[in-house]
Amino acid sequence: MSIIDGTDAATDTLAAGSAPHGIGTSVPSVDALAKAQGTYPYAADLWAEGLLWAAVLRSPHPHARITRIDTTDAAAMPGVRAVVTHEDVPGDAMHGRRVADRPVFASDMVRHHGEPIAAVAADHPDTARLAAAAILVEYEVLEPVTDPEKAFAAEPLHPDGNLIRHIPLRFGDPDATGEIVVEGLYRVGRQDPAPIGAEAGLAVPRPDGGVELYVASTDPHADRDLAAACFGLEADRVKVVVTGVPGAMGDREDSGVQLPLGLLALRTGCPVKFVATREESFLGHAHRHPTLLRYRHHADAEGRLVKVEAQILLDAGAYADASSDALAAAVSFAAGPYVVPHVFVEGWAVRTNNPPSGHVRGEGAMQVCAAYEGQMDKLAAKLGLEPAEVRMRNVLATGDLLPTGQTVTCPAPVGELLKAVRDADLPPLPDGDDESQWLLPGGLSGAGEPGAVRRGVGYALGMVHVLGAEGTDEVSTATVRVHDGQATVICAAVDTGQGFTTLARQIVQEVLGVEDVRVLPSDTDQPPAGPAVRGVRFLADRAEHHHPVPVGQFGVRDRAVLVLVPGHLGEAEGVLEQGHRAARVAVAQPRIDGRRLGHGRSSSRRTGAVPVSEYV
Repeated sequence: MSIIDGTDAATDTLAAGSAPHGIGTSVPSVDALAKAQGTYPYAADLWAEGLLWAAVLRSPHPHARITRIDTTDAAAMPGVRAVVTHEDVPGDAMHGRRVADRPVFASDMVRHHGEPIAAVAADHPDTARLAAAAILVEYEVLEPVTDPEKAFAAEPLHPDGNLIRHIPLRFGDPDATGEIVVEGLYRVGRQDPAPIGAEAGLAVPRPDGGVELYVASTDPHADRDLAAACFGLEADRVKVVVTGVPGAMGDREDSGVQLPLGLLALRTGCPVKFVATREESFLGHAHRHPTLLRYRHHADAEGRLVKVEAQILLDAGAYADASSDALAAAVSFAAGPYVVPHVFVEGWAVRTNNPPSGHVRGEGAMQVCAAYEGQMDKLAAKLGLEPAEVRMRNVLATGDLLPTGQTVTCPAPVGELLKAVRDADLPPLPDGDDESQWLLPGGLSGAGEPGAVRRGVGYALGMVHVLGAEGTDEVSTATVRVHDGQATVICAAVDTGQGFTTLARQIVQEVLGVEDVRVLPSDTDQPPAGPAVRGVRFLADRAEHHHPVPVGQFGVRDRAVLVLVPGHLGEAEGVLEQGHRAARVAVAQPRIDGRRLGHGRSSSRRTGAVPVSEYV
C-alpha cells in the first residue's frame, strides 16, 4: 500500500503543478500506479469478443527432413477453427530481421529443436494445444551439427551455406611482439534474458481484409513490414499496436508470435490470442550467441599493450538473424577500451542446428568483453600488478585511435571511471550476519549453488555500440501538438522500461513550458521512430569489393581455423565453395590505400606511430 499510495500522491502533486518538472528532475513514471496495482495492459491481459486461442506445433528434433504433415485429425477436433502450415502462407514464406532465411513454418526440413511447423486456432487454449499435438508429422531424423567448429567442414545446413559472415581486421604491424605474452581460450555459452513476461499477442482482423497485431514490439514498423510481406498484404493494411513490454533485452524483435497469430486471424476472421509458456518462450525467441574466442595479448615490461591477436567464432544457430551485426560488433570491439598499436582479428559467424541466436542487448560486444578482460587479469598476474593498474596504463581517451581506424572524438573518461570505481569503498556487510554467508553466490538468500558458482569482486571495462558497430543513418520523428494548455507527444519510440515516456514529457515541459504533457501509445499509424536495419550495408559493400565471392554467400570452408601456431593465430586463408564454384580468399596485407574506415592517416598520441588498417 505504501508504494501505491506514494505513487498516487506524487502523481496528484505533479498534476497539481506544485512539483518540479523538466529535464533532470526525478518524477514518477506515468504508468507506475497502474503497474503497481496490476491494471497495466500487457498483451497477455487483452481480450476481444469472439476470441480464439492459438497454439504452435514445434519440432522435437534439431535436424530432420519432413516427409509428411497431416492435419486431418487436428482440424476435425471439436472447437478447432483453423490449422495453418507452410502451405497457408499467402506471401513471403521466409522472413528474418536482417536476412530472410527463416521459414514461417518448416516445410521440408527442420533445422533446430523447437522450429514451428504448424499453428492451430481453437475456442479454448487447451483445445488448441491438444489439436496441435494431434497434427501428424513424419520425420527422417538427420545427424545435427551442434559444434560451430565443425560447421566449416559439415554439409551445408541451409541453402545459403554454413558461413554467414567472415570479417578479418588488420591494424598495425603483423610482426610486432611484446616481452610479455598471455594466451587464453574462452567459451561464452548460450544466454537468455528470460524477461519477466513471456511472449504474448492478440491479432484482430479488420473489415478491409487487413489485421491489427497487439504485441510487445520494440520495433513496430519493422514488424509491420515483415508481417505484411508474409501475409501478402500492403503495409497499410497491417497495424502493429505496442502493448506493455514486460521486459526487453532485444529478444522482443523475434517475429515468432505475430506471424502465426496474424495468419490464424486472417483465416478465421476472428480475434486470436497466444500466450507462451516459459518453455515456449525459450524455444521461440533468439538467444545471445554462444561464442568461442582465442586470444593472445602482447605487452611490454611495463604492462602497456603492444598487440592483440584474436579469433572469434559465433554460433548463429539455424538462421542468420542478427549474426552479421553481432560479428561486426565482436570484431570492432575485440581489443576493448584500450590503446593497442597492433590488432589482428578474425571473426566468423556460422550456422549450426542449435537454436537461433540473435539480437540480445550488446550483441557481440559482451562476449569479447568477457575474453579480453580475462586476458587483462592474466596479464596483471604475470606482471605482478594490480588488475586495475594494468588497465589504467592502457585505457582509451579522447584522441586515441581505434583498431577500426577511427579516432575517438567524443569524451571518453575511461580512466576517470576506473579510478573512481577502484577508489570507492566496498559496501559493508550487514551487521550481525555471518560474513561467510554473504560471500555465497547471490548473498545470504541467493539461489546459486556454491559448488558451481563463484562470487567475487573484480574490475572489468567494456565498450558497446549504440547505433550499430558499423554505423547507421539514424533518423526518427516525433510530433508535439498543443491545445488548451495540454501537449500531446506522438512518437513511435517504444518505452521498454528505459524511461522514454518520462523523458519525452520532461523535454516538452522544459522546452515549451507546458506542464500537462501526454505521450500517446506507440503504433504504426505514427511515423517511424528509427530504422529497422542498423548499419549492415556499409561494410557489406566493402567486403564485396575485396572478396571474389560476396560475403554471406559461401558454402563450406576449409577446416584449418582456430588453431594456435607459433607467432600467429591461424590465418584466414582457405577454399570457400559456392555451389560448384570455388574461390581462394587471401588475407589482405596491411596497407593504407584510402579505403579503410576512419578519418585518413592519424597518429597515436601515445606512440607517435601511424597505424595501418584493413577492415573488410
